[in-house]
Amino acid sequence: MTMSKILTIAAIFLLTACGGEETQKQEQQQVTAKRDCNLKMGWESRAPYQFERNGEVTGIDIQIFTKAADSINCDVSFVEKSWTELLTALEKGEIDVLAGATITPDRESYAHFSTPYRDESFTLFIRASNSYNGNTLSGFLSRSQKVGITSDYFYGKEVYELMNHPQYSSLFVDSKSGEQSFFNILYSEIDGVLADPVEGRYILNRKRLGDKIKASKVTIPSDSVAFMFSKKTLKDEQLDRLQEAVKNMVANNQIKPLVAQF
Repeated sequence: MTMSKILTIAAIFLLTACGGEETQKQEQQQVTAKRDCNLKMGWESRAPYQFERNGEVTGIDIQIFTKAADSINCDVSFVEKSWTELLTALEKGEIDVLAGATITPDRESYAHFSTPYRDESFTLFIRASNSYNGNTLSGFLSRSQKVGITSDYFYGKEVYELMNHPQYSSLFVDSKSGEQSFFNILYSEIDGVLADPVEGRYILNRKRLGDKIKASKVTIPSDSVAFMFSKKTLKDEQLDRLQEAVKNMVANNQIKPLVAQF
């Protein structure tokens, strides 16, 4: 091999090594830049919207938000608490975002909201042997039947009025999660539970409770839910980019394919 060939090979090797090193540096810079933006997302066990599977937090709401965050080059970390604890944590700035939230004046005092990204309704699930065949929650309550609800959930005006009615207020029983309320039916602590119909059927299938609990004819009209962003932690530019990302996903019909995965 001539000296010129040896020098040529050495030069190619050097350029390749430098190029590889430069590419590696660029990739490292990209990773570092992405990790500079880490959003803390609060979640509660609420399949199929938010749940843990094989050690990974996933679900409809989780997938939607992580896709939005990824589009603005942000990572997402997760903090699990009860819904009541999550609302407090968001207000204090201990977490950045919550999913599946109804917009209320009280919450707007400490949180910004995204464009609503899905609708949510509630169905009354009752013991399979329960003979109630009506389609109103007030009719169910008038039989002195107890109804399980999740603490600090917003069920809409109709339910709120019944919860504050002197005749019915004592018939509403709080729990930390909807899944817990389903088991409270089996334990005869309550007679029914208000739950999102998708979530309710998911619990019945996963826990094999379909022969013990059924959906009644009582449905509470749907309302839109959005992402809540802490006013204490998100900067204006970051907030605007997140809101725009969610808005674009809704406008471009990117939500339904994610929902269909579950």
